[in-house]
Amino acid sequence: MEDADHEMVPAARLLAVVALVLGPLFWCVGLLLRTLALSSAGFTTDELARHAAEPFAVREQLAAYAANPALTTAGFASFLIGSILLIPATWALARLAARRSPRLAVAGGALVILGLVARVYFAGVEQTAFQLAGTDGVDTATATILGAYVDVSYGPWRIAVTSAFGQYLGMPLLAAALYRSGVVGGARVVILLWSATMWAGVLKTAGWGDVIAAAALAVALGAVAVQLSRGKLPSVRDRRLVSW
Repeated sequence: MEDADHEMVPAARLLAVVALVLGPLFWCVGLLLRTLALSSAGFTTDELARHAAEPFAVREQLAAYAANPALTTAGFASFLIGSILLIPATWALARLAARRSPRLAVAGGALVILGLVARVYFAGVEQTAFQLAGTDGVDTATATILGAYVDVSYGPWRIAVTSAFGQYLGMPLLAAALYRSGVVGGARVVILLWSATMWAGVLKTAGWGDVIAAAALAVALGAVAVQLSRGKLPSVRDRRLVSW
């Protein structure tokens, strides 16, 4: 087989395998904890209706933090760890995809990484908002964050929000390159595209659909990690539309 993965030194291969396994796993755990924190916050029917009527989920997320700070913090922290680990995981996928489609792989991988970097910025804004909620109360923190939401969440010169779009543009390119290189089949292409539909931004609501999508991504990338660790990636001639 045409093995770009054989060009990796052992340390780089180990980093790639670890990132491919742990990145989506931490994402999934983070989303699960965030969903549990929200569902265990004990909101009344009136509070749920109020949250649903607001254009952003800022008050809802800050209220969930106030109700259960430890669980909420664990969820957001795990999601951040996953975002960071998915950066080297994406680099590894791009390396593997470059066996057959180097231009698609580089463009797609770079754009996806830009989107992940934006999530690191968003996490900083979220942590600031949580600290405000803890010291000044939910109402004051909500008013402060919503009053400057565009400025604080979009970032200076809107760099962060622009970078966030990288996931929507880059994942289809990367998935196509991975498929053309025989790294993934049709089923895992669908999972990769599904993962790219996840929201991006500050203090967004996580739900069970997000948890399921992240779990599917963990399975898909975990399979790539196993193949990479064994040096048994399929030949580019083996790709089929209906395949794993």
